Amino acid sequence: MAFVAVGLVVVIVLVFVVVKIAGGNSKSAPNSAAPVLTPAPASLVSEVTGVPSSVVNAVGTGSGVNPPTVVPGQPALTSGGHPEVLFIGAEFCPYCAAERWAMVNAFSRFGTWTGLNETTSSPWDTPPAISTFSFVDAKLSSPYVTFVPVEHESNDSDGLGTRKLLEALTTAQNRLWTEYSSKLGLGGTGYPFVDFGNKVFVTGPSYNPATILAGLSQTEIAAKLSNASDPVTQAIVGTANYLTASVCSLTHGQPAAVCSAPGVKAAATALKLS
Repeated sequence: MAFVAVGLVVVIVLVFVVVKIAGGNSKSAPNSAAPVLTPAPASLVSEVTGVPSSVVNAVGTGSGVNPPTVVPGQPALTSGGHPEVLFIGAEFCPYCAAERWAMVNAFSRFGTWTGLNETTSSPWDTPPAISTFSFVDAKLSSPYVTFVPVEHESNDSDGLGTRKLLEALTTAQNRLWTEYSSKLGLGGTGYPFVDFGNKVFVTGPSYNPATILAGLSQTEIAAKLSNASDPVTQAIVGTANYLTASVCSLTHGQPAAVCSAPGVKAAATALKLS
């Protein structure tokens, strides 16, 4: 009986050890719902960057789009011999997710993208899991403008608020973010923040991803961009036209074929940039 009791105790101890180890491993394992980065397929990028000019012009300023804010009389922001556009975003952020669609389209009119990844915003934020791109590895090659993206925080990894610092801001970038957020009456810094040469600013969502993009995959969103009347196209291309007009105000209307397009001119007129 004594040997049986001892053996039973040993078995129980072993069970507790196994459970402890298994539990420890499960806590350290990444959450299966956490978004990942994968290279954006060339076909997807082509659809987003290749929106027909007829659609661009038919959409104009779009529907349900919040225009950027023009702040005249500021010192020019330049780098690499060109006007600079600074983007500060975060991979968890659903509003950044929505903005990137328009940015990928708009900036493709001035150059060529490489290194775009596809992902979603945080599945634990509101709205959850908005399909998007990440700029963390992306580069825009352009003879007109220098695009500087900073994905400041990562995605959530295991529930709301589990994001981390991803790309640190320089002192100058942090100063611009803080200074112009204050000048534009914000209660603090927020995402997305886009500074077009210290002349035009995006300081919040350009459209509502909850009503426009929720539940759609990258492929489904891209496929809609050939239909000018679709709400997705109205939001994304309408925003892109505002962003394009903002860049054109820095490049003195170059390239002319882009900046003189009727859809872009409509956005420039609405912003009183022309």
